[in-house]
Amino acid sequence: MAVEKLKLATGSVLHTFFNDGDFLDCYSVQIDRADAPIGEIAQRIFIGLPRWINVLLAVRDFGVTPFGLKTTAKLPKSLDFRPSIDVGDHINFLCVRSISQNEIILGEDDLHLDFKISVYRDSEASGYISLATWVRTHNRFGKIYLGTIAPFHALIVNARLTNLARQCAQ
Repeated sequence: MAVEKLKLATGSVLHTFFNDGDFLDCYSVQIDRADAPIGEIAQRIFIGLPRWINVLLAVRDFGVTPFGLKTTAKLPKSLDFRPSIDVGDHINFLCVRSISQNEIILGEDDLHLDFKISVYRDSEASGYISLATWVRTHNRFGKIYLGTIAPFHALIVNARLTNLARQCAQ
């Protein structure tokens, strides 16, 4: 159930966005129910966030409001677990941008940066689910913002994948 930092799988749609200078990371964990629908797996990651993550998001929202950035509180949101997910739906505050049998892409574009998150089921590595994040900054503020949140980002990704593995343990 250990989370590992790995290279993004070659089959991920996130590769189509990536250019030199972009941020990209990928963490993976092996789970027992990796054959579950990818929408279900994504919902297990992003719905029911623990209090400490919600507090971090609230602090983030407070800090970026004066700069006119989107806040999680003002984005469309769905906290209901659904049997199927479609493009345009929201999982928590994240908008579904694309979906296939083995990958769902969520994300937002804002004044300071554009980000996409991939939840990817690796068909070649049995039982592995990856959570990858791609970010393209639009300006200096975006670079400062990314540098500020990066340590928290890694903690959150690790915690959510660890939680996913626990939820899916048989």
